[in-house]
Amino acid sequence: MSVFKTIRFWIPILILLAMIIGSYIIPVLNPDFQESGPAYMKDEETGRVVAAPVYSISEMPPFGSDKLGRNLFIILVAGAKYTLLSAIVIALLRMTGGFITGVLYAFLPRWFRAGAKGLLDTFNFIPLAIIAYILLYPLQLAFAGGSLPSFRFLVIEVIVIALIVIPSLGMYVGQGMHDFLKQDFISASRTMGAGRFHLIRKHLWPYFSRQSIVLFSEQLAQTLLLLVQLGILHITLGGLITENFGVLEFIPQYFSVTNEWAATMSINIQQVFNKPMLLLAPLLFFAVSIYCVNQISSVLRQVLIEGQTVKAGSGKNDSRAEAAISKQSMEDFQFTAGSDHRETV
Repeated sequence: MSVFKTIRFWIPILILLAMIIGSYIIPVLNPDFQESGPAYMKDEETGRVVAAPVYSISEMPPFGSDKLGRNLFIILVAGAKYTLLSAIVIALLRMTGGFITGVLYAFLPRWFRAGAKGLLDTFNFIPLAIIAYILLYPLQLAFAGGSLPSFRFLVIEVIVIALIVIPSLGMYVGQGMHDFLKQDFISASRTMGAGRFHLIRKHLWPYFSRQSIVLFSEQLAQTLLLLVQLGILHITLGGLITENFGVLEFIPQYFSVTNEWAATMSINIQQVFNKPMLLLAPLLFFAVSIYCVNQISSVLRQVLIEGQTVKAGSGKNDSRAEAAISKQSMEDFQFTAGSDHRETV
């Protein structure tokens, strides 16, 4: 398949793999990376204190330090496994739930589909970040109070973030399946006695598997975007530990167990104007990851859906369509989740 011969496909994958692998290597090479960094820096000649946390980019390259004096780049790389792997699991759960819900939707009576579509369409106008915040905020309070372990909270977050998208995603997938089932060869199969399970196994699943690869990459990018939005609302994977540093009033300070990227944003968001790199650094990691996922999705869409061939090395499209792909069938089964079903704040 030509998709495996293009640099546009492999470079983004290698970047994402490098971040995930690096997040496992850092704890081995530097077991104390989560410990507080140097309390101050001295001038070697005069012995005078010249800097204290938060250190700048020049004092602790490449991104400076956090408020505890830890190297921000190392912290972000170490937290990549929680952000990226959780996003992958969420996208997989969405795809699994979307396929099951879509199959049910495709075989429902027309009157029931019309009612369900009207109900589920209303959720597209409600920001998913708000829904997730309402559902997860009580759990964040339970975690901060010590009654909910961090790993269990992370698992619950992954499930909740996946579930809130499945109904509307399943509706769009199911509508595409329903349109696909109107094909003449499907009608012929039904005339010959094919049942629903036969249609799913022999027709829907083979075609959906091709479409699902593209849809999975789109869901992965949308999940990363949703994690950014939740991070601004202090809802992060693994939870935030809240400590009171006030005397006469409550002044919360947040700390993370996982050091995932959204948590790093939440911890330092109050210093966005004083030390903008504390917020820009995790946003840069998010931006690079979303860009890589979008590049992968673009190549997969061109090859698997549009039927184009991608030249190896140059990354440019060839206008010749693959003869083995039935373009008419694909146009009848286009998913709108990537364009119409957006996650916005």
